[in-house]
Amino acid sequence: MKSEQIKHHFARMKSQRTSFYHDSGVDFTTPWRRPLPEKWSLGETFFHLLLMERLFRRFSYIYLPIMLPFAHLRKKKPYKTEIHNPYQDFQKKRKRPMKAPFLIVPPSRLEEKFTFEDIQALLEAETDKLKVQLRDMEEEVAGQIRYPDPVVDYPNLIQCIHLLAIHEQHHFNVTKKYLI
Repeated sequence: MKSEQIKHHFARMKSQRTSFYHDSGVDFTTPWRRPLPEKWSLGETFFHLLLMERLFRRFSYIYLPIMLPFAHLRKKKPYKTEIHNPYQDFQKKRKRPMKAPFLIVPPSRLEEKFTFEDIQALLEAETDKLKVQLRDMEEEVAGQIRYPDPVVDYPNLIQCIHLLAIHEQHHFNVTKKYLI
């Protein structure tokens, strides 16, 4: 990976997942049990993470080639490599969790189509595809590619990978809160 910051954020994701799988205390034997009727099960949560990463990767597949020429022109300008946690900010301001957009809401009756292990494998495969897609991206260029997301103040590509890691950790924390 050419970008050390992107590499760092992917390593953070891997570390978080490993920690969650081995040290969280979550019971993985009942992945489809909802802790409350309005809260997602472990399997649904992981499918949501998969959908989020897949949507980002697919959007980037189209978006990055369009933005690359502009980013190359700006690559000498400063850029940020991290982003704040928008989920915490939203919760503090609104006193409720953020709603997921319909594109990344897990479908119903998911347990009939997938095992939890299938979803874990799909999430890992999706992460690997995203890594391959970004492996040749120069850090100075990645820092200049801004995504059209006003909710998090138009993050650059590096910040987006950090945001994916923050998003996963947010869901790991929520899952632990409700399942332990």
